[in-house]
Amino acid sequence: MRLPFFRSRSPRREYLVRRDIDAADHPAPPPPLQPRELVDVIGVGRTETVGGVAVTLLSLERYREGHVVLFRMFRHRKRSERDLPMPHFEFAVSPESSTPYRFWMMGGTGGGGVEGEMEYRQAYAIAPAPPSDGREIVIAVSEILWKRYGAGTYKVVAVDTGPWRFTIAR
Repeated sequence: MRLPFFRSRSPRREYLVRRDIDAADHPAPPPPLQPRELVDVIGVGRTETVGGVAVTLLSLERYREGHVVLFRMFRHRKRSERDLPMPHFEFAVSPESSTPYRFWMMGGTGGGGVEGEMEYRQAYAIAPAPPSDGREIVIAVSEILWKRYGAGTYKVVAVDTGPWRFTIAR
């Protein structure tokens, strides 16, 4: 016997997967390679503060397929900020690669710390791996976009402008 509150409110439907007619003419770009084969980990532990926002580059994980950088971000919370938006880093890496770099967030935690503070840790992937010809790597965070989710989409509600620059010698 099914109880009425476990019953689906909408009739059961079968969904067909629509195949795009132009898929052969405009194929989707292949997904970037996921960092899997670890080469080494470089502990960085450098903090840059711009406009009251402290960004620390904790480590750089070097993989054959790409790199993963782990950041810690800290700033004081404004009185007008009642909820906690999610930070998203916009950054660039040099030296340049023959293939344009792709960046994506791999995970993150954080939010309100002690009253009036916000602290986050976030990991970002960089693919492909920057050239390993012995030069230094420069990771520059140009801005932090503060996003809030609502009505089915993310909206940028504030921006902290950098740059926060980190130089890593190999």
